[in-house]
Amino acid sequence: MPDPAAQPEPANEPETPEPGASSGALGDAAPENGPDPSPVALEEDSIAPATPVTGLRLVPDLAPERPDPAPAAAVPAQPEPGGEIFVPERPRRELLTLDKPEPPRPGTGRDEMMPRIDSEDLDIAGSPRADLRAAGLAVPKMHQLVRRGDTAMWAFAVRASEALRWWLDIRQAADQTGWMPVLLGPPEEWRDNGEAIIHEGDDELARADEIDAAELLHEKGAEAGEPARGVPILPRRGDSDFATPQHEGLLGLVETDAGWKIPAMFPWKGSTNWELYGAEHASVLRSWNRRFEAELVAMTYDVVELYVPHPPSREEALAVASEAYAYCPDLLDSGVPTLEDLAEHMIRSKAWYFRWA
Repeated sequence: MPDPAAQPEPANEPETPEPGASSGALGDAAPENGPDPSPVALEEDSIAPATPVTGLRLVPDLAPERPDPAPAAAVPAQPEPGGEIFVPERPRRELLTLDKPEPPRPGTGRDEMMPRIDSEDLDIAGSPRADLRAAGLAVPKMHQLVRRGDTAMWAFAVRASEALRWWLDIRQAADQTGWMPVLLGPPEEWRDNGEAIIHEGDDELARADEIDAAELLHEKGAEAGEPARGVPILPRRGDSDFATPQHEGLLGLVETDAGWKIPAMFPWKGSTNWELYGAEHASVLRSWNRRFEAELVAMTYDVVELYVPHPPSREEALAVASEAYAYCPDLLDSGVPTLEDLAEHMIRSKAWYFRWA
Protein backbone atom coordinates (compact mmCIF):
# COMPACT_ATOMS: atom_id res chain seq x y z
CA MET A 1 0.00 0.00 0.00
CA PRO A 2 1.44 3.39 -0.89
CA ASP A 3 2.37 5.72 1.92
CA PRO A 4 -0.13 8.64 2.12
CA ALA A 5 2.53 10.87 3.60
CA ALA A 6 4.75 10.39 0.62
CA GLN A 7 4.93 13.37 -1.65
CA PRO A 8 5.45 12.96 -5.37
CA GLU A 9 8.96 13.80 -6.34
CA PRO A 10 9.42 16.51 -8.93
CA ALA A 11 10.74 15.40 -12.29
CA ASN A 12 14.47 15.42 -12.50
CA GLU A 13 15.80 18.39 -14.35
CA PRO A 14 19.16 18.17 -16.05
CA GLU A 15 21.78 19.77 -13.87
CA THR A 16 24.67 21.71 -15.19
CA PRO A 17 27.86 20.53 -13.41
CA GLU A 18 30.04 23.28 -12.10
CA PRO A 19 33.46 23.63 -13.69
CA GLY A 20 36.11 21.62 -11.95
CA ALA A 21 33.64 19.49 -9.97
CA SER A 22 34.34 15.76 -9.64
CA SER A 23 31.83 13.51 -11.31
CA GLY A 24 32.14 10.29 -9.34
CA ALA A 25 33.56 7.33 -11.18
CA LEU A 26 35.48 9.33 -13.73
CA GLY A 27 36.91 11.50 -10.97
CA ASP A 28 40.39 12.75 -11.64
CA ALA A 29 40.22 11.75 -15.31
CA ALA A 30 38.04 14.80 -16.07
CA PRO A 31 39.73 18.10 -16.88
CA GLU A 32 39.81 20.47 -13.95
CA ASN A 33 38.84 23.61 -15.93
CA GLY A 34 36.81 22.45 -18.92
CA PRO A 35 34.40 24.61 -20.92
CA ASP A 36 30.76 24.78 -19.93
CA PRO A 37 28.73 21.88 -21.23
CA SER A 38 26.82 22.38 -24.40
CA PRO A 39 23.19 23.48 -24.02
CA VAL A 40 22.32 20.66 -26.37
CA ALA A 41 20.15 18.32 -24.31
CA LEU A 42 21.30 14.70 -24.14
CA GLU A 43 18.78 11.96 -24.52
CA GLU A 44 18.17 9.86 -21.42
CA ASP A 45 20.57 6.87 -21.04
CA SER A 46 22.80 8.13 -23.85
CA ILE A 47 26.43 9.13 -23.52
CA ALA A 48 28.09 12.02 -25.22
CA PRO A 49 31.55 11.39 -26.67
CA ALA A 50 34.35 12.27 -24.32
CA THR A 51 38.04 12.78 -24.66
CA PRO A 52 39.59 9.26 -24.90
CA VAL A 53 41.36 8.03 -21.73
CA THR A 54 44.27 5.71 -22.36
CA GLY A 55 43.80 2.18 -21.03
CA LEU A 56 40.14 2.66 -20.04
CA ARG A 57 36.90 1.60 -21.63
CA LEU A 58 33.36 2.47 -20.78
CA VAL A 59 31.01 -0.27 -19.64
CA PRO A 60 27.46 0.75 -20.76
CA ASP A 61 24.22 0.07 -18.94
CA LEU A 62 22.11 -2.83 -20.06
CA ALA A 63 19.44 -0.48 -21.51
CA PRO A 64 18.49 -0.89 -25.18
CA GLU A 65 20.98 0.65 -27.51
CA ARG A 66 20.09 4.03 -28.98
CA PRO A 67 21.81 5.94 -31.73
CA ASP A 68 24.54 8.23 -30.52
CA PRO A 69 23.60 11.91 -30.57
CA ALA A 70 25.40 14.38 -32.71
CA PRO A 71 28.81 15.01 -31.25
CA ALA A 72 29.28 18.14 -29.25
CA ALA A 73 32.63 19.51 -30.25
CA ALA A 74 35.26 18.77 -27.61
CA VAL A 75 32.71 18.80 -24.79
CA PRO A 76 33.62 16.15 -22.17
CA ALA A 77 30.39 14.86 -20.70
CA GLN A 78 30.23 13.89 -17.05
CA PRO A 79 28.35 10.64 -16.27
CA GLU A 80 25.98 10.91 -13.39
CA PRO A 81 27.07 9.41 -10.05
CA GLY A 82 25.98 5.81 -9.77
CA GLY A 83 25.84 5.36 -13.52
CA GLU A 84 28.50 3.83 -15.72
CA ILE A 85 31.95 2.88 -14.38
CA PHE A 86 35.34 2.64 -15.99
CA VAL A 87 37.44 -0.52 -15.81
CA PRO A 88 40.93 -1.17 -17.19
CA GLU A 89 41.38 -3.01 -20.42
CA ARG A 90 42.57 -6.59 -19.94
CA PRO A 91 44.50 -8.64 -22.49
CA ARG A 92 42.92 -11.74 -23.88
CA ARG A 93 44.07 -14.87 -22.09
CA GLU A 94 45.08 -16.72 -25.20
CA LEU A 95 47.26 -19.14 -23.21
CA LEU A 96 44.18 -20.61 -21.59
CA THR A 97 43.27 -22.18 -24.90
CA LEU A 98 46.39 -24.38 -24.99
CA ASP A 99 45.82 -28.10 -24.70
CA LYS A 100 46.90 -29.68 -21.42
CA PRO A 101 49.79 -32.17 -21.59
CA GLU A 102 48.82 -35.78 -21.75
CA PRO A 103 49.03 -37.59 -18.39
CA PRO A 104 51.57 -40.42 -18.07
CA ARG A 105 50.47 -43.82 -19.20
CA PRO A 106 49.44 -46.25 -16.45
CA GLY A 107 52.43 -47.93 -14.90
CA THR A 108 55.00 -45.40 -16.05
CA GLY A 109 54.68 -42.93 -13.20
CA ARG A 110 57.12 -40.12 -12.47
CA ASP A 111 60.08 -41.66 -14.29
CA GLU A 112 58.21 -41.34 -17.61
CA MET A 113 57.65 -37.61 -17.07
CA MET A 114 61.07 -36.87 -15.54
CA PRO A 115 63.56 -39.52 -16.67
CA ARG A 116 66.72 -39.91 -14.62
CA ILE A 117 69.78 -38.97 -16.60
CA ASP A 118 72.85 -41.08 -15.98
CA SER A 119 75.47 -40.53 -18.61
CA GLU A 120 79.24 -40.73 -18.83
CA ASP A 121 79.06 -37.15 -20.09
CA LEU A 122 78.32 -36.08 -16.49
CA ASP A 123 81.42 -37.78 -15.09
CA ILE A 124 84.27 -35.59 -13.91
CA ALA A 125 87.73 -37.02 -14.48
CA GLY A 126 88.78 -39.07 -11.47
CA SER A 127 85.34 -39.21 -9.84
CA PRO A 128 83.93 -42.52 -8.55
CA ARG A 129 80.82 -42.41 -10.76
CA ALA A 130 82.17 -44.70 -13.46
CA ASP A 131 83.29 -47.33 -10.93
CA LEU A 132 79.97 -47.17 -9.10
CA ARG A 133 78.03 -47.37 -12.37
CA ALA A 134 79.92 -50.53 -13.28
CA ALA A 135 78.75 -51.98 -9.95
CA GLY A 136 75.14 -51.12 -10.75
CA LEU A 137 74.92 -47.95 -8.64
CA ALA A 138 73.71 -44.82 -10.46
CA VAL A 139 74.77 -41.99 -8.17
CA PRO A 140 74.20 -38.26 -8.76
CA LYS A 141 76.86 -36.03 -10.20
CA MET A 142 79.46 -35.35 -7.53
CA HIS A 143 82.29 -32.92 -6.95
CA GLN A 144 85.72 -33.09 -5.40
CA LEU A 145 85.38 -31.94 -1.81
CA VAL A 146 88.87 -32.29 -0.32
CA ARG A 147 92.30 -33.08 -1.70
CA ARG A 148 95.46 -33.85 0.21
CA GLY A 149 98.36 -34.69 -2.04
CA ASP A 150 97.27 -37.45 -4.38
CA THR A 151 94.25 -38.40 -2.27
CA ALA A 152 90.82 -36.87 -2.92
CA MET A 153 87.45 -37.08 -1.26
CA TRP A 154 84.42 -36.83 -3.55
CA ALA A 155 80.92 -36.05 -2.30
CA PHE A 156 77.29 -35.61 -3.24
CA ALA A 157 74.29 -34.42 -1.26
CA VAL A 158 71.88 -36.90 0.33
CA ARG A 159 68.48 -36.51 1.96
CA ALA A 160 68.07 -37.65 5.54
CA SER A 161 65.62 -40.35 4.46
CA GLU A 162 68.14 -41.81 1.98
CA ALA A 163 71.50 -41.28 3.68
CA LEU A 164 71.88 -44.68 5.33
CA ARG A 165 70.66 -46.51 2.24
CA TRP A 166 73.26 -44.74 0.12
CA TRP A 167 75.97 -45.52 2.68
CA LEU A 168 75.01 -49.19 2.86
CA ASP A 169 74.71 -49.68 -0.92
CA ILE A 170 78.10 -48.12 -1.59
CA ARG A 171 79.73 -49.95 1.32
CA GLN A 172 78.46 -53.30 0.10
CA ALA A 173 79.96 -52.62 -3.34
CA ALA A 174 83.28 -51.34 -1.96
CA ASP A 175 85.15 -54.58 -2.62
CA GLN A 176 84.25 -54.22 -6.30
CA THR A 177 84.59 -50.44 -6.69
CA GLY A 178 87.43 -49.65 -4.27
CA TRP A 179 85.48 -46.66 -2.86
CA MET A 180 84.47 -46.37 0.82
CA PRO A 181 81.56 -44.13 1.91
CA VAL A 182 81.34 -41.85 4.94
CA LEU A 183 78.61 -39.40 5.96
CA LEU A 184 80.06 -35.92 6.41
CA GLY A 185 77.26 -33.77 7.84
CA PRO A 186 76.48 -30.22 6.64
CA PRO A 187 78.38 -29.01 3.56
CA GLU A 188 79.27 -25.66 5.12
CA GLU A 189 81.59 -27.44 7.55
CA TRP A 190 83.69 -28.69 4.63
CA ARG A 191 84.40 -25.40 2.91
CA ASP A 192 87.91 -24.32 1.98
CA ASN A 193 89.24 -27.84 1.52
CA GLY A 194 87.74 -28.92 4.86
CA GLU A 195 90.00 -26.71 6.95
CA ALA A 196 87.44 -26.64 9.80
CA ILE A 197 87.58 -30.44 10.12
CA ILE A 198 90.99 -31.47 8.78
CA HIS A 199 94.23 -30.38 10.41
CA GLU A 200 97.60 -30.04 8.78
CA GLY A 201 99.84 -32.91 9.74
CA ASP A 202 102.38 -35.42 8.64
CA ASP A 203 101.59 -38.80 7.15
CA GLU A 204 99.05 -39.83 9.77
CA LEU A 205 98.30 -43.15 8.12
CA ALA A 206 101.94 -44.25 8.37
CA ARG A 207 102.09 -43.06 11.98
CA ALA A 208 99.02 -45.17 12.82
CA ASP A 209 101.06 -48.31 12.16
CA GLU A 210 103.35 -47.28 15.03
CA ILE A 211 100.55 -46.94 17.60
CA ASP A 212 99.36 -49.79 19.80
CA ALA A 213 95.66 -49.18 20.41
CA ALA A 214 95.51 -51.02 23.77
CA GLU A 215 98.46 -49.06 25.14
CA LEU A 216 97.03 -45.78 23.84
CA LEU A 217 93.63 -46.39 25.46
CA HIS A 218 95.25 -47.42 28.75
CA GLU A 219 97.15 -44.13 28.86
CA LYS A 220 94.12 -42.06 27.89
CA GLY A 221 91.96 -43.87 30.44
CA ALA A 222 94.40 -43.00 33.22
CA GLU A 223 94.36 -39.39 32.02
CA ALA A 224 90.56 -39.31 32.03
CA GLY A 225 90.34 -40.59 35.59
CA GLU A 226 88.00 -43.08 37.18
CA PRO A 227 84.58 -43.04 35.47
CA ALA A 228 81.32 -42.94 37.38
CA ARG A 229 80.15 -46.41 38.36
CA GLY A 230 76.82 -47.84 39.42
CA VAL A 231 73.79 -49.88 38.45
CA PRO A 232 72.56 -49.01 34.95
CA ILE A 233 69.60 -46.66 35.06
CA LEU A 234 69.11 -45.88 31.39
CA PRO A 235 66.49 -47.88 29.46
CA ARG A 236 67.94 -50.85 27.65
CA ARG A 237 68.43 -50.14 23.98
CA GLY A 238 68.58 -52.38 20.96
CA ASP A 239 68.47 -49.69 18.31
CA SER A 240 70.66 -48.85 15.37
CA ASP A 241 69.81 -45.16 15.27
CA PHE A 242 72.46 -42.79 13.97
CA ALA A 243 72.50 -39.05 14.61
CA THR A 244 74.20 -37.72 11.47
CA PRO A 245 71.63 -39.04 8.95
CA GLN A 246 68.83 -37.30 10.80
CA HIS A 247 69.53 -34.24 8.64
CA GLU A 248 70.47 -33.58 5.03
CA GLY A 249 74.17 -33.51 4.35
CA LEU A 250 77.01 -34.84 2.26
CA LEU A 251 78.10 -38.38 1.57
CA GLY A 252 81.80 -38.65 0.88
CA LEU A 253 83.68 -41.31 -1.05
CA VAL A 254 87.33 -42.14 -0.52
CA GLU A 255 89.37 -44.61 -2.52
CA THR A 256 90.64 -47.02 0.13
CA ASP A 257 90.31 -50.63 1.20
CA ALA A 258 89.20 -49.87 4.79
CA GLY A 259 86.98 -47.18 6.27
CA TRP A 260 88.99 -46.99 9.50
CA LYS A 261 91.83 -45.40 7.51
CA ILE A 262 89.79 -42.32 6.52
CA PRO A 263 90.39 -40.23 9.69
CA ALA A 264 94.14 -40.66 9.07
CA MET A 265 93.99 -40.08 5.31
CA PHE A 266 92.25 -36.75 6.00
CA PRO A 267 93.57 -35.98 9.51
CA TRP A 268 90.44 -35.40 11.52
CA LYS A 269 90.72 -32.77 14.24
CA GLY A 270 87.33 -33.05 15.94
CA SER A 271 88.97 -34.38 19.10
CA THR A 272 92.14 -32.29 19.27
CA ASN A 273 91.04 -31.07 22.70
CA TRP A 274 91.62 -34.68 23.84
CA GLU A 275 94.88 -34.85 21.88
CA LEU A 276 93.70 -37.50 19.47
CA TYR A 277 94.64 -36.99 15.84
CA GLY A 278 94.17 -38.91 12.64
CA ALA A 279 96.69 -41.65 13.49
CA GLU A 280 95.19 -42.26 16.93
CA HIS A 281 91.69 -42.56 15.52
CA ALA A 282 92.82 -44.97 12.84
CA SER A 283 94.56 -47.14 15.41
CA VAL A 284 91.52 -47.40 17.70
CA LEU A 285 89.04 -47.93 14.86
CA ARG A 286 91.26 -50.62 13.36
CA SER A 287 91.24 -52.49 16.68
CA TRP A 288 87.46 -52.35 16.94
CA ASN A 289 87.12 -53.32 13.28
CA ARG A 290 89.16 -56.48 13.83
CA ARG A 291 87.23 -57.48 16.95
CA PHE A 292 83.67 -56.30 16.22
CA GLU A 293 83.78 -55.45 12.49
CA ALA A 294 83.13 -51.81 13.39
CA GLU A 295 82.67 -49.61 10.31
CA LEU A 296 83.03 -45.84 10.05
CA VAL A 297 79.62 -44.38 9.17
CA ALA A 298 80.02 -40.66 9.91
CA MET A 299 82.83 -38.18 10.45
CA THR A 300 81.54 -34.64 10.94
CA TYR A 301 82.81 -31.52 12.70
CA ASP A 302 83.13 -33.16 16.15
CA VAL A 303 81.27 -36.48 15.82
CA VAL A 304 82.33 -39.99 14.83
CA GLU A 305 79.71 -42.71 14.41
CA LEU A 306 80.36 -46.40 13.93
CA TYR A 307 78.20 -49.27 12.73
CA VAL A 308 79.02 -52.37 14.80
CA PRO A 309 77.38 -55.47 13.33
CA HIS A 310 78.83 -57.77 16.05
CA PRO A 311 78.77 -55.91 19.39
CA PRO A 312 80.78 -57.22 22.35
CA SER A 313 79.37 -59.97 24.51
CA ARG A 314 78.03 -59.30 27.97
CA GLU A 315 81.20 -60.73 29.51
CA GLU A 316 83.47 -58.30 27.67
CA ALA A 317 81.06 -55.33 27.57
CA LEU A 318 82.41 -53.57 30.66
CA ALA A 319 86.00 -53.72 29.39
CA VAL A 320 84.97 -52.36 25.99
CA ALA A 321 83.00 -49.61 27.70
CA SER A 322 86.20 -48.64 29.51
CA GLU A 323 87.92 -48.39 26.12
CA ALA A 324 85.12 -46.20 24.80
CA TYR A 325 85.38 -43.96 27.88
CA ALA A 326 89.15 -43.61 27.41
CA TYR A 327 88.58 -42.82 23.73
CA CYS A 328 85.87 -40.22 24.45
CA PRO A 329 85.45 -39.21 28.13
CA ASP A 330 82.81 -36.69 27.09
CA LEU A 331 80.39 -39.61 26.77
CA LEU A 332 79.87 -39.69 30.53
CA ASP A 333 79.43 -35.93 30.63
CA SER A 334 76.74 -35.75 27.95
CA GLY A 335 73.88 -38.01 29.00
CA VAL A 336 75.40 -41.39 29.94
CA PRO A 337 75.60 -41.39 33.76
CA THR A 338 77.70 -44.49 34.52
CA LEU A 339 80.16 -46.85 32.91
CA GLU A 340 77.64 -49.67 33.39
CA ASP A 341 75.08 -47.69 31.40
CA LEU A 342 77.62 -47.31 28.61
CA ALA A 343 78.38 -51.04 28.67
CA GLU A 344 74.69 -51.90 28.54
CA HIS A 345 74.31 -49.70 25.51
CA MET A 346 77.35 -51.05 23.69
CA ILE A 347 76.19 -54.67 23.81
CA ARG A 348 72.67 -53.88 22.63
CA SER A 349 73.12 -51.13 20.06
CA LYS A 350 74.88 -51.43 16.72
CA ALA A 351 75.24 -47.64 16.50
CA TRP A 352 78.17 -46.26 18.49
CA TYR A 353 78.25 -42.50 18.88
CA PHE A 354 81.21 -40.37 19.98
CA ARG A 355 81.26 -36.63 20.35
CA TRP A 356 84.09 -34.55 21.74
CA ALA A 357 82.75 -31.35 23.31
